[in-house]
Amino acid sequence: MISRPLFAPALLALMGAMSGCASVPTGGSLSDYVGVGSTNLTTTCGGGYQVYRQPVNGRLLVAAYAVSEMRQSFCQSWRGEPSVSSVTGVRHEEGALEYIATTPAMKGCKLVSGIEITRLHSEFTVSCPAQPGAPIAAKG
Repeated sequence: MISRPLFAPALLALMGAMSGCASVPTGGSLSDYVGVGSTNLTTTCGGGYQVYRQPVNGRLLVAAYAVSEMRQSFCQSWRGEPSVSSVTGVRHEEGALEYIATTPAMKGCKLVSGIEITRLHSEFTVSCPAQPGAPIAAKG
């Protein structure tokens, strides 16, 4: 049992460590996608993914199915393909690229960066060209 004099400093250290976790999220959290609709897709090697597009910031969460992840890895190794694409170097990038290629609203968008959240979940930041706005009429 912890003695009373050491309990307070240990508790303060734990609270300080946990307060760093409460900072403003910059991505990389599965909880950012609760309630967000998903799209199912299959890649050329038969990998199955669910892709979630965050409507607020446009980030993509790619969730791989465990069985199809094994199939995808086997197919890529058999073909001699790398398991990670070269744009971001993050697992499941092929799912994000396939989603962008098959979603008309994302025409011209590119992957900027990515982060592997878990072995089956990766998040990607996407950059899209500016949408042309309505012409501004000058009063004069």
